[in-house]
Amino acid sequence: MTSVADVWARPVSWPRAVALWALLWACACAAALAAPRELRVGVYSNEPKVFVDAQGQPSGLFVDLLQLVAAREQWRLRFVPCVWQECLDDLREGRLDLMPDVARTPEREALYSFHAQPVLQSWSQVYRARGRAIQSMFDLQDKRVAVLKGSVQRATFQSMMEGFGIRVTLVNAASLLEAFELAQGGGADAVIANHLFGNFHAAQFGLVDSGIVFQPAALYFATGAGRNPEVLQAIDRAVQAWRSGEDPQYAEVLRRWGGPEPRLQISPVVWWALAGLAALALLAAGAALVLRRQVRERTQHLQASEQKLAAILDSVGAFIYIKGRDCRYQYANRHIAQLFGRLPAEVVGLDDYTFFDAETAAQLQRNDRRVLDQGERLEVEEVNTHLSDGVTRAYLSVKIPLRLPDGSIHALCGISTDITERRKAEESLRIAASVFESFEGMVVTGPDQRILKANQSYARLTGYSVDELVGQTPRLLQSGRHDAVFYEAMRQALVSTGAWQGEVWNRRKNGEVYPAWITITAVRGPQGDITHYVGTQTDISQRKAAEDEIRQLAFYDALTGLPNRRLMLDRVQHGLDAAAHSRAGGALLFVDLDNFKDLNDTQGHEIGDQLLRQVAARLGGCVRSGDTVARLGGDEFVLLLEGLSPHPHRAAAEAESVGRAVLHAVGQAYLLQGHTYHSSCSIGVALYVDAEGSVDELLKRGDLAMYQAKAAGRNTLRFFDLRTQAAVTARTALEAGLREALRDGHFLLHYQAVISQSDGVVGAEALVRWQHPQRGLVPPAEFIPVAEASGLIVPLGEWILRTACLQLVEWAQDPHTAHWTLAVNVSARQFRHAHFVDEVLGLLRQTGANPQRLKLELTETLLLDDVEDTIERMSLLRAAGLGFSLDDFGTGYSSLSYLKRLPLDQLKIDQSFVRDLLTDPNDASIARTIVNLAHSLDLGVIAEGVETREQRDLLASLGCHMWQGYLFGRPGPAQGLRDVARPAGE
Repeated sequence: MTSVADVWARPVSWPRAVALWALLWACACAAALAAPRELRVGVYSNEPKVFVDAQGQPSGLFVDLLQLVAAREQWRLRFVPCVWQECLDDLREGRLDLMPDVARTPEREALYSFHAQPVLQSWSQVYRARGRAIQSMFDLQDKRVAVLKGSVQRATFQSMMEGFGIRVTLVNAASLLEAFELAQGGGADAVIANHLFGNFHAAQFGLVDSGIVFQPAALYFATGAGRNPEVLQAIDRAVQAWRSGEDPQYAEVLRRWGGPEPRLQISPVVWWALAGLAALALLAAGAALVLRRQVRERTQHLQASEQKLAAILDSVGAFIYIKGRDCRYQYANRHIAQLFGRLPAEVVGLDDYTFFDAETAAQLQRNDRRVLDQGERLEVEEVNTHLSDGVTRAYLSVKIPLRLPDGSIHALCGISTDITERRKAEESLRIAASVFESFEGMVVTGPDQRILKANQSYARLTGYSVDELVGQTPRLLQSGRHDAVFYEAMRQALVSTGAWQGEVWNRRKNGEVYPAWITITAVRGPQGDITHYVGTQTDISQRKAAEDEIRQLAFYDALTGLPNRRLMLDRVQHGLDAAAHSRAGGALLFVDLDNFKDLNDTQGHEIGDQLLRQVAARLGGCVRSGDTVARLGGDEFVLLLEGLSPHPHRAAAEAESVGRAVLHAVGQAYLLQGHTYHSSCSIGVALYVDAEGSVDELLKRGDLAMYQAKAAGRNTLRFFDLRTQAAVTARTALEAGLREALRDGHFLLHYQAVISQSDGVVGAEALVRWQHPQRGLVPPAEFIPVAEASGLIVPLGEWILRTACLQLVEWAQDPHTAHWTLAVNVSARQFRHAHFVDEVLGLLRQTGANPQRLKLELTETLLLDDVEDTIERMSLLRAAGLGFSLDDFGTGYSSLSYLKRLPLDQLKIDQSFVRDLLTDPNDASIARTIVNLAHSLDLGVIAEGVETREQRDLLASLGCHMWQGYLFGRPGPAQGLRDVARPAGE
């Protein structure tokens, strides 16, 4: 075969060379024609017409329309993000091939080329910040208005304001979003945008429509001047197809982005409002001109101006009139005259009683008097009944006072727009919406069965939001319980009779299957073809649920649908029996969520329930079909694994594999009401061989192993350990001993002296001791946590307070000790007890102790929960004379905002800061800070754990002059305090 290179290597004649060149040129042209045309398209931020979405993709109404054309013309579109003015510059310089959403003006026609037919009609609106009294263009006097720099809107608006003599400061913005941010942040009083962008973003920025509209505009695609004529021709062909209705995709795009229907022009009400506002402005300007020049120019110039003004006002599609102070018409434009069935000259001099019934005329005159007498600018809806035909119509009227040069009001100018049809349409829509929302569940679909609208009842019934349902088909709800034959019979009934009803099992968004009674009716058009389907759905779950209620309540958890404790125990027993016969292995995984209480307390039980349901679903995905996932209650779950290896070490490995899968699944992020939440769990594993055939023993060992996982730092798993059993057994024995000690009186109080630098012993702190019959004195650190956890701290605390009050009564009998105070530690659980305040006051009354000598020491943990309740309880006791000291200050989580509100008397410096006071500068700095804080809050301060004179002296130099610690004696019986009562300096 001869190659191209061989051909070119041979000597050729001139005719042969020409032929070869022609052949290569044709090949190149064919290759060029085969390649798709690439267009560089500018994209700027002007939602919803054109913008770059959150994923960085071009989006918007113009983008979708251009992609329709590109698909037909086989163009390849390359979207280039830019800001508005840069987009236009790049288009003019040829760096962009096409620019969407461009208004056509004479100035731009010199710089760019446009296609013939507009893609979309638009207009500009003024949006005001909330709280700004802007309802007409005259309210813009001396206001700041944000506007897109270099836009047609800016030039038009500035020219219009200058023409009306209204002073406005225009604030330039590089983008419409920046302009809206200026209005939101106070950088501008109002902002100008096209109505599509404004209506799309106004609520987001807290702005509202002011009612000022102007500059109706047609929007096009633009290209560089003289460039890409074939592109513009292709767009024109597409626009022609869209507007003729040949291509329904245009209407679909407009509906998607909230635009107008095809061939729908600007609403007549909007046009009338535009024209009315322009007429009002022109009328006001003309009136002002007449008033300023009424002395100098009462001749031909004034008459010509009035004729021009009358011509303008007659061309406006609104009812424009002037009334004198007697409420009689001084001027009526052509539309007013046509409404009254008279010539304009015949209307002048008459009042509203001539044209309307008495009630209407009286109401109109009351509104007119507000303008004429009070100078009020009035915007009001007026419902008028005409005398000529008795027809009642609604009008939106704007009335302003007309003033003479001296400021006196001589007339009013009114502009009225007939809004009767709009009100009827709105009323019809309200009635239809009310009816639509009144059904149990209602949905409307197109002939393709895609959902167009669904009411809230339908959304609640299915679990999907309305937005999630629109665009889907009812197949979204299929549960799988009905086969294809069932749905085919339904379709045939709809085709033959146009209706179907029956019972269907559907599936909600959360996976729940429910029975519903459904009716479907076909809606046909004038030609008999089906245009819509209307369906209603009634949940009949209650009837069905009644049949299963007893079994469900008895064996399943209502929140998650998992087997409950009763069914789980039955399956555990069955599993143990089966394993004993088959010698197969098995395991129980006890799963407890970490920190679930924090989620419930901070976010509410509804959020907690959502998490539990999601966790239950994830647990179900971690086990095999023959295994069991159950919920014991709260945040506790159990996984029962059967059919494991008969060898314990292999069964343990298999159980561990499942446990690791559970840790991973539970640890993934959750979406709770739109917010991301992370959780974890602790897992205890007990093998069947550990249970020795006992269900209770298996559960107990799994529970112990779970607590072992908690103690190991959470988010882990642990197998049952006999040492854990021993620790729990010892704790149980200690709790039983505490109960016996309370019953038999084995507790006693020791006292540690409180020393004042100036007064020596001024009191003591009561410290509880347990005199165990066999073990002797049990350290408080060993039994107080058990008392807290078991709730025994409440009766133990009541005994301590009673004993302390009796000691105060004894000291009161001796003049040397009568002034002493006694501090008693109160735990958070005891303080939160419902009857704590009443118990303390009752003990003081019963014993006769002086409440001013009793001081309660609280810890900072009280500030972590319900501070308002804490303050209320402290205030009640403070009113009775008791004092309060905040113990271990600096080691907890005190909030200064709460600290200043607490009725405290004293802060106690924790001994952890005193211990290294002389060697650690940080501890000394903390101690100094606590002292200064106490003094600034007018509180006393005391340091605990003082063991050396050097510590005492340094604390005194910092401003702390009260101490307690081993330097002054160890805690002991009350009689030992007298030995400590000596001057502090000795």
